[in-house]
Amino acid sequence: MAVLTIQWETLDKVPPLVAPVVTGDETTASAPNPDEAPKTTHDKPYLVYVADPAGTTGFDTVEKGILDDDRVKIASHAFHMVKMTPTDAKADPILKDKGGKEVPRIVLVTADLKTVKALEGGTLKLGEVWNGMKATANKLYKQDLDATVKALKDVLIEYDKVNTERKVLEEKEARSKDKPNNATDLKEIATKRAELDGRQAKAEAKEKALFELKTKTA
Repeated sequence: MAVLTIQWETLDKVPPLVAPVVTGDETTASAPNPDEAPKTTHDKPYLVYVADPAGTTGFDTVEKGILDDDRVKIASHAFHMVKMTPTDAKADPILKDKGGKEVPRIVLVTADLKTVKALEGGTLKLGEVWNGMKATANKLYKQDLDATVKALKDVLIEYDKVNTERKVLEEKEARSKDKPNNATDLKEIATKRAELDGRQAKAEAKEKALFELKTKTA
């Protein structure tokens, strides 16, 4: 399957919905601008991975057993994927009470910051994380996360098929160049290449449409 990666953000806290105002050496939360609609939600929910900064404790359990799963990597595009130290998580206003205690752990936070679910210890399992991601995302988006991920997985499989067929075509083209009277072969290769280009473009358009998640309030 095509290479999948998670785009991580490193934050010391989950951003509040009220923008901070810096005055001198102090930072305080600003009052809503009366001329603007108050911000009630972020653009995405948060998946916070609280881990040992040295990257040793629980590495296999989370990094290999959970975060390397194709469904999780695809679905990560629907979240702000945040890595946070235990110290920062303990001081975070959103996470300090409901964000768990064990290291490592994964904490799911809805986009409106109202629901915080910590997965740690016996609940830090792939099935629990995946179910939590679906429930958290589905509170915000119109599209069902599970259905979207399955459709995106099909797109990635199509990319792999197209790339494999391109390699076969390139090998055939290389062999054909050494043959006399190869005009027919080259014409067939050009036709097949155009077909693959069309499949690639169709898959890219489907991928783009699937990643354009709509919120329920939009």
